[in-house]
Amino acid sequence: MASVITISRTQADRWISCDDGYRLLKGAKLASKEKGSAFSLIELLVVVTIIVLLTAISLPVVGQVQAISKSAKCQSNLRQIAIALSLYRSENDGVMPKIYDSTTTYYWFHQLLGPSSGAKGGGYLSSPKVLSCPAQKNGPITFGTIPPTSVNYGMLDAMIWLPTPHRSQDDTRLYSRIQSLSNWPVVMDADKGALYSLDNPTATAAGDSRFTARHRNLANVLMADGHVETAAYGDLRWKQQALNDLLK
Repeated sequence: MASVITISRTQADRWISCDDGYRLLKGAKLASKEKGSAFSLIELLVVVTIIVLLTAISLPVVGQVQAISKSAKCQSNLRQIAIALSLYRSENDGVMPKIYDSTTTYYWFHQLLGPSSGAKGGGYLSSPKVLSCPAQKNGPITFGTIPPTSVNYGMLDAMIWLPTPHRSQDDTRLYSRIQSLSNWPVVMDADKGALYSLDNPTATAAGDSRFTARHRNLANVLMADGHVETAAYGDLRWKQQALNDLLK
């Protein structure tokens, strides 16, 4: 005879309550999962936003670092040119190379490079790469057909008034006459191989009458004593009068 199981109302209520509780617990877990997924998406958006912001902040910094690096390389080029000029003078009775020789059409840099450019003299510069500024944006600047035809620096050929008016390249005693070599500009960032005046070196001045401020609005300028300075457009330190005042 089968036994009859009697269930009290209290027990039935408990079972029903347990079943409801299971369903509630299961529903809560599902809701928790859905909520967790939504929170992860928010986290992802936050991370992406942070990355975008950091990138926006870092790009100018990277640009500044690159500009500083290019300027440092340019200054290194100018110091190598200073050494080459010193060697040239020591082997040529203190005379500087012609800034531009109309007879041979050689510029000063041809004479420093020597045989590698077809010019006479020793190889005072090891490579024409020294004549290229890494910050030059508009491509190479060409000078005639005699290699190197890509140069980013110019040498100042100032007007000397005494004893009679003449260009500095024609003054064989120029360096012995300059009383303050640290204040006399020699080679600088430029768009022309020869510069004839720095009386008004603005951005719109003729290419042979200004330096080129290509390093965050500054130009690197090699001085006669071998150190490098920077100058902005409009800098009037090296006007003809000021330079002639340095001569004895």
